[in-house]
Amino acid sequence: MGNVVVASPNLAVIVSGYRGQRILIGQCGFAIWCIEEAHNLSLEIMTITVNSSDAETVKGVKINMKAFAQVKVKTRVDGKLDMASIKLAATNFLSASEREIEDSLQKTLEGHQRQIIGTLTVEELYKDRAAFSERVYEHVVDDLERLGFELASYTVAAISDMNGYMDSLGKTQTAIVSREAAEGTARNQAEARKALAKANADADIVAADNAERAYIRRQKQAEAQAEADRLLSLRQAQNRMEVNKADAEAASAKDIEYARQRQAIVEAQATQKLREEEVMLKVKDIELQQQVNVAKREAEAVIIRSEASAERERKIGQAQADIIRMKGEAANNVLQQRAEIYKEFGHDAIVQNVVEILPSLAREIAQPLEKTD
Repeated sequence: MGNVVVASPNLAVIVSGYRGQRILIGQCGFAIWCIEEAHNLSLEIMTITVNSSDAETVKGVKINMKAFAQVKVKTRVDGKLDMASIKLAATNFLSASEREIEDSLQKTLEGHQRQIIGTLTVEELYKDRAAFSERVYEHVVDDLERLGFELASYTVAAISDMNGYMDSLGKTQTAIVSREAAEGTARNQAEARKALAKANADADIVAADNAERAYIRRQKQAEAQAEADRLLSLRQAQNRMEVNKADAEAASAKDIEYARQRQAIVEAQATQKLREEEVMLKVKDIELQQQVNVAKREAEAVIIRSEASAERERKIGQAQADIIRMKGEAANNVLQQRAEIYKEFGHDAIVQNVVEILPSLAREIAQPLEKTD
């Protein structure tokens, strides 16, 4: 039989005995009674105060220094468990208490701290604590690894002395700083005045440049405006020319259309007159034909009466024949005159004359018809 051993992540349990040595971290194991035993080794960080009293510097000035170191068992190398370092720490401190471990490590650190102090001046320690801490770390890290530990951090908390050297150094440094501050203030003021004068000069130059550029810009804008006005005037003149041309074309088109319509009206009126003249000529032809017919009937009647009534009737018939002849000649003259008028005045005049004499012609045509039975 035996005991179950459980190791937390911050604890290394070393089981040794009959089956050899085993290290458990963050796991459980079994230790057989009588022939195996288990011991714990803490893996947590230990904060160790490292005090060096009356430590002499390279110039023999004794100082007091207080520093803090963070130390722990070295457990990992490149992300892997460092079992060799854990075994080394267990070999050196497995049976020791935590206080004893801290005391041993504190002495190692304090020894290296005194050693580094002896190589530096107070001024170097005072001005650059980071460099001092880095040198301590470089010297102590090898010794700690040989013990199975590693130094996580090292910082200097305070530096002092019993002879007022640090205070004098502080006063001197303060005086130097004050002097440098005064000199810096004077230099800054001078530089500020120079900068102000330069800024004013630059501002004047910039203002002059801006004024010149503004004047050039205004001139360019004026030129652009003049060019725009010229182009606008040209465009307006061109538009007026196009409008006038369009108005003239419209007026010409109107006149042409009016003349075309007027011509069509005149042609229509001439055509109407021509048709009227043609009607009048036809009416006249009918009238003359009727007159001829009437004359023939009258001649026949005269001949018949002349045969019955002798000489009187013969004379009457002769007179009527003369009348008919004269009417025929008159009609023939009328026809000839009508033909000449037609040639001279054209169709419109003939139609107009026909229309004018149409009523009287109708009456003359109707009169002989009234005397017939």
